[in-house]
Amino acid sequence: MRRSGLARVLPTAALAATAWALAWVETGSTVSSDWLPYALFAGLLLAAVLAAGALRPHPREAAAVAALVGLAGWEALSISWSAVPPLARDEAVLTIFLAVAIDLRFGGDQVDHFYSGRLSFPISYPNAQAAAFLIGFWPAVVLASLRRSPVVARMLAVAGATAIAAGWLTAQSKGGILAIAVSAALVFGLSPLRLRLLPPAMLAAGLIALAYRPLTAPFRSGTAGDVRHAGTAILLLAAAGAGVGLVYALVDRRLELGPRRTKIAGWAAVVAFAAALAAAVAAFFSTVYHPGWFDEQWRSFKNVPQQSSASSHLLQLGSYRYDIWRVGLNQFEDHPLAGIGSRGFGPAYLQVRDSPDTPARAHSVEVDALSELGIVGFLLLAAALVLPFVPFVRRLRARDPAGTAAFAGCSYWLVHASVDWIWTVPACGVSFFLLLGAGGAGGERRLLPGRTSAAAAAAVVVVALVAFVPPWLSARLTSGGDLAAAKSADPLSVDPYVTQAALAPTPAGAVAALRAAVRKEPRVVELRYDLALAYVRARRLRQARAELLRARQLDPREPRIQDALKNLPKRPIRS
Repeated sequence: MRRSGLARVLPTAALAATAWALAWVETGSTVSSDWLPYALFAGLLLAAVLAAGALRPHPREAAAVAALVGLAGWEALSISWSAVPPLARDEAVLTIFLAVAIDLRFGGDQVDHFYSGRLSFPISYPNAQAAAFLIGFWPAVVLASLRRSPVVARMLAVAGATAIAAGWLTAQSKGGILAIAVSAALVFGLSPLRLRLLPPAMLAAGLIALAYRPLTAPFRSGTAGDVRHAGTAILLLAAAGAGVGLVYALVDRRLELGPRRTKIAGWAAVVAFAAALAAAVAAFFSTVYHPGWFDEQWRSFKNVPQQSSASSHLLQLGSYRYDIWRVGLNQFEDHPLAGIGSRGFGPAYLQVRDSPDTPARAHSVEVDALSELGIVGFLLLAAALVLPFVPFVRRLRARDPAGTAAFAGCSYWLVHASVDWIWTVPACGVSFFLLLGAGGAGGERRLLPGRTSAAAAAAVVVVALVAFVPPWLSARLTSGGDLAAAKSADPLSVDPYVTQAALAPTPAGAVAALRAAVRKEPRVVELRYDLALAYVRARRLRQARAELLRARQLDPREPRIQDALKNLPKRPIRS
């Protein structure tokens, strides 16, 4: 039995390590050539599990995986109408990677690590970095709350929850605080374990509140000294969390409340929460609120403040989210059934944006799905995410700690993915889908028939080799200079043509390569702009002007295009 349990845990542990390798080694890169080797490893790992004899999945789990695979198929089909076919293909492959993750479990200078005073290491996007931290917060809290768990495990769980919260605060993700607050409301509102979860959660939150100033100091100064102090603070907080966690675990083991005292403690917690909420509301209206305050916040939300005296990024409401979501929902309104094609939001936004931002995604998994894949893609995504939640709720209500941890962690991640671009970052997505699969795992199950397992394993190997290897191989061949082979390995990619243009010995050679790239992605403004500059170097000014005008149609607000048109010679250049 122990060997069987270990065999079931090891693949999950290996894939969890893969998620952290994607974060640490690849800095959370969304470039397909960086994460495709990990996807191939995950696919082969799943094939090995299937070949060794896999458990029969529940119909609900099979339907969720089928919906995720169907979403990948729909994304692949959208290549035919997407503005960026290679990225649409990459999104389909990434979705297969995430399907593998859920399927497995069902069965330099320190200052350089900060971006605008926010922790951006190992993942270079602070919001994704925060998500990689916070996905583990609730599982750590649940482990710390288990009275029968070893004292050392509970002590380390409190330390882990504290360090996770400290990492989030250093990354300063507003989406993270919204998501953790919503997930906390769901957990404490629905879980019968709420009283056991409250002490470790409050211990971690209290320690982080005490360290607010040093953890957010890099945002205010950005100096190396404050960065080092923030890192030191995280280590000290983890140590403090271990200390208070040890005391909590020892006291909790000796303190047994009967039914009556448990009921009294529950009501005391409710009264304390109501009092704290009333005090917070009173403090808000006495110190913050003034007539017109809500109008000011709405204007701030719609615009990014040029200057701010806020003590952290968390207190700055302004962003470009309003304009990004406006464009995304408008695209869905214009293309309700099939959307504009996977990964097509970036080019679409440039055409109608009211901001200087150039986002590749809509910063919301729901808006991304609606705008790029239409109602068909959205329903497939909803099925893949909602179906696994059914056993979560049942296990949550049954006081199951594993189900509670999965429900809380996945609820957090889904809320965060609704307001930030973390869905496309494999280092975040793999962790989420592992937890999603773990939440539905367990119970007595029969093995799949031998022939079925063998056939599934073979199919997974074929899909992994066909979907994951060619794009990665093309990227490697491109970086190695074998451009002809790179083009053959991945006919969709424009990277070999862009590299060929950069290496071309003559302007005419660069023009020919970039024209081929533009034919593949005619709605990508960067390629049009690069082709125009190549025409200028080739002294073909009429074609250069035509390409710049097309580029301006694709991105009317880009100042480089305006400057290039203004500075374009009126007559052919003479040698």
